[in-house]
Amino acid sequence: MFRVDWHRLKGYAPLCFITLGIVLWRVTAPFAVILPWIISAMLFFAVLNMPLRAVAPRPKHLVLLALHLGLGGGLYFLLALWNPLIATSLFMCFLAPAATAAGAMTSLMEGDTGFATGYTILTHGLICFLAPFLLPLLDDHSQLPFWTLSGQIALLVARMVILPITLAWLVRYLMKRRGRTPGPHRTLTYWLWLSSLIFILGKAVAFVSEEGGGNPLLLVASFGVGFLACALQFTLGPPLSRWIGVEEVACRQAMGQKNTALTLWLCISFMHPLVAPGIAGYIAWQNFFLTYYMNRYLRQSTRS
Repeated sequence: MFRVDWHRLKGYAPLCFITLGIVLWRVTAPFAVILPWIISAMLFFAVLNMPLRAVAPRPKHLVLLALHLGLGGGLYFLLALWNPLIATSLFMCFLAPAATAAGAMTSLMEGDTGFATGYTILTHGLICFLAPFLLPLLDDHSQLPFWTLSGQIALLVARMVILPITLAWLVRYLMKRRGRTPGPHRTLTYWLWLSSLIFILGKAVAFVSEEGGGNPLLLVASFGVGFLACALQFTLGPPLSRWIGVEEVACRQAMGQKNTALTLWLCISFMHPLVAPGIAGYIAWQNFFLTYYMNRYLRQSTRS
């Protein structure tokens, strides 16, 4: 009798949601206003079952972060010799914080969830401090004064990152006072992430079709650096994990799986239109990589 392997089909779910987002972009793009709430909810549930000590930065987190940003910064300065906008698009792919779903995906592939989640918190904290100052310096096309633009970015990041983390730890504290411990919500976080793909891709396609068509060569180059950044971060994860001394799956997911929704929102809201396609491309490319690694894990687990 024919049986559907739902566990295996789950690995292809991101591609299905990506396709829906691209094909139905005219329908989904107007509803992208809910993206900040989806991102905040993902972060809330990802942090809810993590005590402070489990996600506190460790020396290995800081070593990985320094290597990570050093590589992105070096590539930025090289590419800026050709085109600063394309260089900025690539650097934003490296600056993007680790995805809130990175811990859940690491857990699904039996990696070190604590390390991946800790890196997620660290990189979200980093963008909270860096984005208000760095984005206006990277993009000089804004008509707003530096401090006005920095303040707007700081408010957006605080609402999307700091607020859900604070609420999650407050809820956790109140539950512990009542003798209860919140359980993991990996499945809910995973489906929130999948649903966000529809709106992210819809908004990205709409954005590019409306504002990114002025220079086709630069548009293609921006998409291309999204692939370059994605391939580098996913493929460098395993060798760096061995060099630093951390678990391979956690390092790969922490480096490669990005909170592209937050970064794309920042690019669309505050930067030149040609910066955003690199992040939009990264969204698609990272989910091809995720689908590949998930199915590779499922094949290996089936054999064993």
